[in-house]
Amino acid sequence: MKIHDFSGSHFEVGVAIGKTFAERIRKTLADNITLQQIYLPFHRSPEGKRAYQRLIQLHNSRFPQFVSELEGISEGAGVSLEELFLVNLRGEYKSFAKRSADFGCSTCSLLTSDKAIFAHNEDGASIYDGQMYLIRLQIVEELAFTAVCYPGFLPGNSCGFNSEGICFSVNNVTPKGITVGLGKHFIARSLFEARSIGEAIQLITASGRASGFNHTIGSIKERRIVNVEVSPTDYHVLEIKGHLFHANHYIMLRQEDQLISPSSQARQNRGESLLAKGVAQDQAGILNLLRDSQVQDYPILRDGKSPDNGITLLTAVFDLDSKRFILYPGATEGKKRGFEPLTQISMAPR
Repeated sequence: MKIHDFSGSHFEVGVAIGKTFAERIRKTLADNITLQQIYLPFHRSPEGKRAYQRLIQLHNSRFPQFVSELEGISEGAGVSLEELFLVNLRGEYKSFAKRSADFGCSTCSLLTSDKAIFAHNEDGASIYDGQMYLIRLQIVEELAFTAVCYPGFLPGNSCGFNSEGICFSVNNVTPKGITVGLGKHFIARSLFEARSIGEAIQLITASGRASGFNHTIGSIKERRIVNVEVSPTDYHVLEIKGHLFHANHYIMLRQEDQLISPSSQARQNRGESLLAKGVAQDQAGILNLLRDSQVQDYPILRDGKSPDNGITLLTAVFDLDSKRFILYPGATEGKKRGFEPLTQISMAPR
């Protein structure tokens, strides 16, 4: 998987990303049924226009640099800024537009005296299969970072790492109490600014957030991995000692009113069962767990088949001891051609 390098201001790198991946961005926006049939019709209603104005003003106030990136992508790809803004607030708009969604991902973490690893299945809609890209950005006077990206999305809502050795992945969660506030994709984008676990936690628990994510965050310098569940009004930090499997619902913030999909519950149950059997003692064991397909209807390695329409697009491994970031193919390519690495990149802090 080729890595694409971009540098400049937030707007300039946005333009470059938009030009480079214009075809993928246009295709996935056009193929996004939720955007085209739910979000845009709502956006054109009086209620939707009011919501959009409140949200764009809020994000211009709190994250003007990230709005500038989207403006650059819009210009570079020749697509509507409004559509980009809506998909980057998909977690929040599904509440405003009375739409539920089952975005996925599974993460397995291991930290012992011998191993410090976490790995992540990036699950999503089938329209993104084969469409994701890997970028390395150097924003003027900011930390350089590397990220796996969805077309048209800000970096941060999948996985990546920065030049200070902070690495992370995110899992969707679905709290019911979503409010008008800062979008989780914008907050996740800010994680690339963190220089420590403590700074990362401060960034993702910023006040005024609309919804939440489940973040797995590692620090090479600190040799730490934490799992952080964030809701609109609360958060929980778990220091990894041993192992943890996390799917797409809160397992520490149990009091949170949330939606739990059949896929997330089945993957969580299966992941915990496999951990109890001692299968994830090293990188190979973790990868075997994340490729498990024994639960027929709702496997951990998701293949897009009904009743579970999600698909595993990629698998990312973060090895804090070897300082290596390794990307593997998802379900479609992996089953066709084998699960050999797509790329390996050093995460050594600069």
